[in-house]
Amino acid sequence: MKQNEDCAVFDARYAEAVGREVIGPLATHYFRLKVVGLEQLNLPQDGRATIFLANHAGRCLPWDAILLDYALGRYWVDDLGRPTKDKPRSLAAIELSEHPLLVPFRLNNWWRKVGCLDATARNFQQLVKAGKAVIIFPEGIAGIARDFRERYQLLPFSSSVVRMAAHYDARIVPISIVGPEYFHPYARRTKITDALAKKLQLPFLHLSPFLGLLAGGPWFFYMALPAPVTVVVGKPYQLENIDFTKEAEWETATEKLRQHCQSELNQARAHYERGWQWWGLVKSLLSAPEPFWKLLPPAWPHRFIKHAEATAPNLFPHTTSPWHFLLPVLGWFTFTKPFAPSPAAPPLEILIAKPLQLKEGVKV
Repeated sequence: MKQNEDCAVFDARYAEAVGREVIGPLATHYFRLKVVGLEQLNLPQDGRATIFLANHAGRCLPWDAILLDYALGRYWVDDLGRPTKDKPRSLAAIELSEHPLLVPFRLNNWWRKVGCLDATARNFQQLVKAGKAVIIFPEGIAGIARDFRERYQLLPFSSSVVRMAAHYDARIVPISIVGPEYFHPYARRTKITDALAKKLQLPFLHLSPFLGLLAGGPWFFYMALPAPVTVVVGKPYQLENIDFTKEAEWETATEKLRQHCQSELNQARAHYERGWQWWGLVKSLLSAPEPFWKLLPPAWPHRFIKHAEATAPNLFPHTTSPWHFLLPVLGWFTFTKPFAPSPAAPPLEILIAKPLQLKEGVKV
């Protein structure tokens, strides 16, 4: 299918380019991304699906998800020698694609074009049934929205992961991401910020020392402080035998999985949590092969938008000037403009909504 502004489908060529040329340098020199455990992960091509299960945090644009997608994508292509089109596909909340503020720098349908799929039960089922690799954040947006004082405390999981894995004999690979809790620190949810978020149709908004900076321009909304990020890939988790007819067993199995992930996250935090390490950031930025200022948050709008215009003008024919994101106050008027027309998403079941029937006695 020819891709244009009306096609919200995965474009492997663009995903590969933006990963290597835009996200890669940020991951390496700004977030100082380190991946542990992938070299020991043995994933035979036996037709079984792999569900990568990760914690979610940051209280900002989900940079943790972008970094994990980048890390697994590079492993898939560079180490396993598989094509980009077969890389693990992330399930992303529909709000990320539908709300103008939650799409990186107003690049219409960016999440879907780099390979994300709407987090619906049907999409999840189709990927697992086909034996694909899937990245899922079982805490959902609520994980990103947790208060800083509740950092690294996993929220309850949906039982969908356990149901899918058991039904289709999929592997579950727990992943602990350490560092993103410090992207936007000291943030707290309040009744006032919740009301304001509802007014703005945002999934969350926090009271924090950085809230007042938003008047300085929209680029502050996409900023994340440069906490070093470590992705720790665990060993595949073995599900116990589950009686498909007993709902309580699904809930028990899901809680056991959550507790296992919490234990691994605690261990990863103890080994790899490093605060911000500002001197390390300076050294990392100065060692980059490009001018360091191009890696700093004020330059991110230009980095993403100009790259999209240069490498995929057919995918992003209507872009916003990156300078709009740097304009104090006035820059926010950019977001009063609707996106260019795109096809409406089909009415699929959301993961946390009504369970999807797989077969008699089994629901997801």
